[in-house]
Amino acid sequence: MDLVNSPPSTPLRVLHIEMPSDTDVIGRRLMELGFIEGAVVELRHRSPLFGDPIAVLVRGMVVALRKYEAQRIKVEIDVGPRNTQEKAS
Repeated sequence: MDLVNSPPSTPLRVLHIEMPSDTDVIGRRLMELGFIEGAVVELRHRSPLFGDPIAVLVRGMVVALRKYEAQRIKVEIDVGPRNTQEKAS
């Protein structure tokens, strides 16, 4: 799912950012703000009238994004740390 369609006040893990090219300015700026693979973010608010812009908590700061920017950020609901090692029985 993308960030725009995610549930509010729920921890989300960034999967990737859609970048049409290596010179994509918006994609690079999103990454500079902290929207990188594995980062935990949270949709805080949507604008009341049309839901644009949205407020997102990332790395301890609240960032306002337009819908067209947030639609490029693909996320999943964060279920906590991922344990890749099997427990010894």
